[in-house]
Amino acid sequence: MKEKVLQRVYDLVDEIKSKKEYIRLKELKEILDNDESLKKLILDFNKAKDKYSEVSKYGEHHPDLEKVRNTLAQSKNALFTNEVVSEYKVLEKEIQKLLDEISRKLALSISPKIKHPNEIGLINKH
Repeated sequence: MKEKVLQRVYDLVDEIKSKKEYIRLKELKEILDNDESLKKLILDFNKAKDKYSEVSKYGEHHPDLEKVRNTLAQSKNALFTNEVVSEYKVLEKEIQKLLDEISRKLALSISPKIKHPNEIGLINKH
């Protein structure tokens, strides 16, 4: 019985991995991992995010807050408006939505008391 269930799970995983969205997501991930200009955008964004986190501890009184906030906004915009990153994020959300739906249907088919993601991906409390 257990082996049969596991085989069905593996079949489902194979089906998901054969979807064009998943295949494209993997292609985009490869680009993100290897493209030097994209790696720089990601690094710049992470540095700006860390700097903002550090500066925001001091609140509105930090002398560089506005400058750091602007740098973060610019690096975020540069990163997330990039075609590769934008497409990657859309596909990532689609795949996550599919996985949440599978999890929800599986849980509800067993019992309504099992925790599962709702339509927006949050775990329902019972």
